[in-house]
Amino acid sequence: MPALTVDRATALQLDLLRRMSRLDPAPYLFGGYAEDALLAGKVTRPHLDVDWLCPRRELDLRLAQARQLGFTEFETWGESAPGKPFYLFAHQGELRLDLGVGDEVEGHNVLLVHNLAFAPVPVPYRVALPDDMFDHPPVTLEGIELHVVSPLALHQIRIGIASQGSFGELSDRHLAASRQLCQMFYPDVDPASLAPVVEPI
Repeated sequence: MPALTVDRATALQLDLLRRMSRLDPAPYLFGGYAEDALLAGKVTRPHLDVDWLCPRRELDLRLAQARQLGFTEFETWGESAPGKPFYLFAHQGELRLDLGVGDEVEGHNVLLVHNLAFAPVPVPYRVALPDDMFDHPPVTLEGIELHVVSPLALHQIRIGIASQGSFGELSDRHLAASRQLCQMFYPDVDPASLAPVVEPI
């Protein structure tokens, strides 16, 4: 099989994913690379960053792991409550790492959005996320074994946040990826029933 030919940014990101996969316990991906791993097993397009998602109880562990990988300073780009981050950003040279932090309410996974650094949040809200969010089996991307959040979690995070306008409208590419996730993993389920519950907080 011929070697994968990629641009410099993708090569650096794949190297980061390899190093990340060796951490114990390995972090969970979400975002574009998680979708590539689940839907294709290969890189399908350039990516701006690598996205991690963790439960809040693991935040200190994941920040320590990020420091091992060279990401020493994080900026808070979103809070789930005043002084309580849910969206952190760091960079190391050309590499960008986004770290999302989930919470639990009555034993169930949720994403709490109180404010964002780059967009107004008129009414703070929470997105209910599936209980299997961190239970999906490992997947392979370009020969690298990775842990990713569940397909339903990927779909619901995107749809839930978009429903509140927090990150702007979904692009055709985002909509197509969500459709693919639903068709591949939930082929006999009405897509409307897979939408998350979003409530004000």
